[in-house]
Amino acid sequence: MMVMKRILYIAALFLSTSLYGQGEMLSFGVGGGLNTFFFKPTLDRPLDSGEMNSESVLSLGFTISSRYVFFFQNSNFGVGSGVDFLQYRTKARLDGCIVTPSYDQENGQAFDLIESFAGWEEKGRMYAFEFPLGVYYKVPFSEKANMVAGLGGKLVVPVLSRYEVSSGTYAVRGYYPQTNVVIKDLPHHGFVNSDPYASGALKTKLAFSVYGELGFNFSVSEKVMLYTGFYCNYGLTSILNDKKNKVTDLWNDYFVDTESLFATRIVDKVQLFSLGLKLGITLPSNNRDQIAAGTKSEVNTPSRKPKVE
Repeated sequence: MMVMKRILYIAALFLSTSLYGQGEMLSFGVGGGLNTFFFKPTLDRPLDSGEMNSESVLSLGFTISSRYVFFFQNSNFGVGSGVDFLQYRTKARLDGCIVTPSYDQENGQAFDLIESFAGWEEKGRMYAFEFPLGVYYKVPFSEKANMVAGLGGKLVVPVLSRYEVSSGTYAVRGYYPQTNVVIKDLPHHGFVNSDPYASGALKTKLAFSVYGELGFNFSVSEKVMLYTGFYCNYGLTSILNDKKNKVTDLWNDYFVDTESLFATRIVDKVQLFSLGLKLGITLPSNNRDQIAAGTKSEVNTPSRKPKVE
């Protein structure tokens, strides 16, 4: 939370010093595009049928954003901050097995726990507030149009993260190498064969990303400009909660009774990625032409002549 407080403090500092700059712009936008998770599900071996497939499918999401940019005196450079709200979505598809060395405490034997996924599809979605802080540069085209480019970092704060298994089958078997025996279809021992259509919450944490923006402003009135532009975010850290490499307890903790793929060793890390289009409005400072053209405003003071009697 200290990082978040520092970002908010810096943003407040920019707001408090805006009177000393060349101008500022406040923009609001909505849009969407490729808002998704980057991850690679890992399987150990194919199914008995010889099939093996593990992939993540990129998905679309939306964004709602606000941005305040403060430009320095006699310069087209500035700094900006704001608040974004994004939806991220993804889908995982699995056909194959993962093998976990385990121990049968009841029989005192080591064995391989084999979890098989056939036609498995799992969807995930996450909603997050993001707090950007970056540098900006404007390129004036005329008194009524300009381009603004920005680059910086973001703090990502997840507020809702969920998963849903939509199709597929899941089976657990135990292979005992001492006797070369495969045990299956014993639900009371954890060896199950089922079609679990489960859903629940994903365990996520704060993350950091870098972002870039490219926007165009066109004047539609004395106080409002139309904004259209592109955005891109790339996650630097995993959004998943840190987890230890767990050894499965066959009697109490096998996959179908716990959580999603994102809580197992099938998925190591999840990075966020987004690329899309935004539309909105920009509210420039009182001197609209100054912001559009990037010129220093002039202050005209009335001349004071001596009174002649």
